[in-house]
Amino acid sequence: AVILGEHARRGSFRPVGGELKFGEGQTLPSLSLPLEDGRTMLIHGRIDRVDRADGECGTLIRIIDYKSSRTSLRLPELYYGISLQLLIYLDVVLTHAPTWLGRAAQPAGALYFHVHNPVIAGKNALSPEKARAEWNKRFKMRGLVLSDKEAVLLMDKGLEHAGGTSTVIPVAIKSDGQFYKSSSVATLRQWNHLRNYVRKMAGKIGNGIAKGDVRIAPYRLARKVPCETCAYKAVCQFDPLIAGNEYRQFAPLDKETVWRLIEQEAGVAVHLDERVQGTDRTDGNQREGDGNHGS
Repeated sequence: AVILGEHARRGSFRPVGGELKFGEGQTLPSLSLPLEDGRTMLIHGRIDRVDRADGECGTLIRIIDYKSSRTSLRLPELYYGISLQLLIYLDVVLTHAPTWLGRAAQPAGALYFHVHNPVIAGKNALSPEKARAEWNKRFKMRGLVLSDKEAVLLMDKGLEHAGGTSTVIPVAIKSDGQFYKSSSVATLRQWNHLRNYVRKMAGKIGNGIAKGDVRIAPYRLARKVPCETCAYKAVCQFDPLIAGNEYRQFAPLDKETVWRLIEQEAGVAVHLDERVQGTDRTDGNQREGDGNHGS
């Protein structure tokens, strides 16, 4: 609670929804996606937290998901369709913002907050100020934010004069207002590509379910495989040493390649309403293709 209060004091975003349910009979409707066989897939769920801020660029929305372990929004995992949840949450809120909030909104961020109780250690005794600074670093949110200086300052106003690295969001700003390449940011155009792409991948999964695809085919991405934490491992009994049991091999991709692929493939996805998309806003701090995108 102390850290959440500190985050609130550092910015202008305020919660407008907590444990927000979407689906039939809930606060927000389901996300509706058409399937190839003519049926419709309705996605429902619950969003930990929705924040809102209003600025010169209009109404901004960010989604925060509380996690008990350290989690990041990795673009390769999103591209391969194995990490869609956070972006689906954001899409639901943005899609229904005109009726829920009374006006259209733009994406400001999709972030993970690690709920934990870290132990701060050092070779020498730390002053209260240094201890608090180290504590704040442990609770820095991870994810993706809009590459717009105003939107960033609405999340961490401490960057307005000094520049530097935020201890609240995954962003670092130079003294001239430019974003460092390490910043996890995306233009509004890229956010819209992401929404389109995530809808496409969710629809692909839905089509597989409708066709009865129940193959046991876990993925392998670098060293990561889902079987290590799967609750159903004893049921499926997948074993790569047994003939016919093979991982789906996903090639590691750098973030520039992922963005290029997403932008190419989003063009054939379920397109968003232009009134919701709005226009691209880069604030002059970032031009298309300068590489300061994502994590």
